[in-house]
Amino acid sequence: MQINVEIQEEKIKKQTLSKLKSVRKIQWKEKKSEHELECILEKKFGLNQIISKLLVSRGIDTENFEKFSNPLIKNIMPDPHVLDSMECATKKIVEFIIKKKKIGLLGDYDVDGSASTAIMCSYLKALEVDFEFYIPDRIEDGYGPSIKIMEYFKNKGCELIITLDCGTSSLKEINYIKKKQVDVIVVDHHKQGKVLPDAFAIINPNKKKDNSNLKNLCAAGVVFFLLASVNRELKQKTNLCVPDLLNYLDLVALATVCDLVKLDLMNRAFVKQGLKILNNTKNDGLLSLINESGIKEKVSCYHLGYVIGPRINAGGRVGKSSKGTELLISSDKNLNFVMARQLNEYNALRKKIELQVEKEAIRQVDDNANVLCVNSENWHPGVIGIVASKLVEKFNKPSIVISENIDVCKASCRSVNDFDIGNLIIEAVEKKIIETGGGHKMAGGFSVKKDKITELKKFLKDKYNPKSSEYIKYYDYDLKLSSIDMNLFNEIQKISPFGIGNSTPKFLIRDCIIKFPRIVGEKHLSCIVSDMYKNEFKSIAFNAINNSINNFIVSNIQEMFSLIVTLSKNTWLGQEKIELRIEDVIDS
Repeated sequence: MQINVEIQEEKIKKQTLSKLKSVRKIQWKEKKSEHELECILEKKFGLNQIISKLLVSRGIDTENFEKFSNPLIKNIMPDPHVLDSMECATKKIVEFIIKKKKIGLLGDYDVDGSASTAIMCSYLKALEVDFEFYIPDRIEDGYGPSIKIMEYFKNKGCELIITLDCGTSSLKEINYIKKKQVDVIVVDHHKQGKVLPDAFAIINPNKKKDNSNLKNLCAAGVVFFLLASVNRELKQKTNLCVPDLLNYLDLVALATVCDLVKLDLMNRAFVKQGLKILNNTKNDGLLSLINESGIKEKVSCYHLGYVIGPRINAGGRVGKSSKGTELLISSDKNLNFVMARQLNEYNALRKKIELQVEKEAIRQVDDNANVLCVNSENWHPGVIGIVASKLVEKFNKPSIVISENIDVCKASCRSVNDFDIGNLIIEAVEKKIIETGGGHKMAGGFSVKKDKITELKKFLKDKYNPKSSEYIKYYDYDLKLSSIDMNLFNEIQKISPFGIGNSTPKFLIRDCIIKFPRIVGEKHLSCIVSDMYKNEFKSIAFNAINNSINNFIVSNIQEMFSLIVTLSKNTWLGQEKIELRIEDVIDS
């Protein structure tokens, strides 16, 4: 009878909690799972109850467990020729390599573009093929190819230009240079419009004609497929010693994480194996950046997305756009030290600018709009993408941030899971509401004339209808503080890497007391989380000032809370400790 009463009390407690909104006004629900399947996984693979539930809620069963837990590229990667136009692009590139003809490389100014360009530069350098690379300046050149850049490559003697992470929507520029007898191969992953440019070849898994089922690849992933095809062709036609492509997986992993693409099986393999390469990397530039960033422990997805990536991006945002690529292909250790320090300084400057723009953007937000669109002439175009991400995080709505100019303005977009921002941009281009633009499901950018911004906002009004008026998020497991230890953390890491499609496990921890709260880094809250049994962990709530967590906790010291947390590991002076990252607080 006692057991039944306890079960009933637990049910009531869960039901009560499910009706409460959090401090961040989020409705938290437990992820659905199948208990029977959990038990099967536990028994067959020797898993504990927590891990088996995490796996089942992510769609893992006995059939796909092995591939998920140990994704090997050689077992997963299809023939590169499944990508449309891969064969003809390969033959053209191999022809230029054999004849030692100069190739131009044009990359985007973000991490994916920089990494893609660095991979291609390193590959051609290893084969002693002459090349020029160009990363456009965000303000002076804008996104992707321009007539000026195409002429630059032609004047440098390049008879072939490869665009990386751009080019799919560049009709005028590519058609122009083709008439000058320069071929262009587009290597991209952004969605196409109605018409494609007249390029020699367009390798893009998101091209309408492509049936490869590799739509989640970032540009660096597409580059890896291309070079696998080129390597195979070179082996068949020459005696050249081709580069080992596995050495480039560190950059593929970096781009995959930073470009926010879904971690499907292929991308999961790229990141999982890429992290192994990265933690023993031979890339001197990456090593300099890791050292300058102060990373002492093993590099993880967190470091890629929140430490290394932002520094590479900073060059394109507030400094010299090519600096990230230059660092990633340099073997001069003294120069790398200087460049890594410059990128670190750029990143610090970026944070200051971003904070100001973020505050102003939040003040402009219309709470009744389903697609947020804010604009100002004082906003630095280098930070509007990050600010758009912050708006999505705060309001859970697709967000567009526009940096105004006298005539043509720059815009950056970020989205939510159930809305494709790339399709929205294409539609706006076709309706001539915006000038040019491109993107994928979760992110994009475009140019819009200043006098069209009002029309754009009207166009956005009915474009997104949320499935629910509730801001719903999911946690994975109801966990006790006493269950948290290094063994659990290590077991959870076996189902990493985490990202879109395989989110970092979130746990509900009931009946917590928060002690010694203090603000760190201007907007984060550091504290100790404990329970009635004196289990306690050092904890941090990032951006707590912006999402009301700080005010709530400080006003309710010694009260009992329920927390939504993720687990992290901190290494200090050789000692490893588990820390909690507080995502949300529920007054329980």
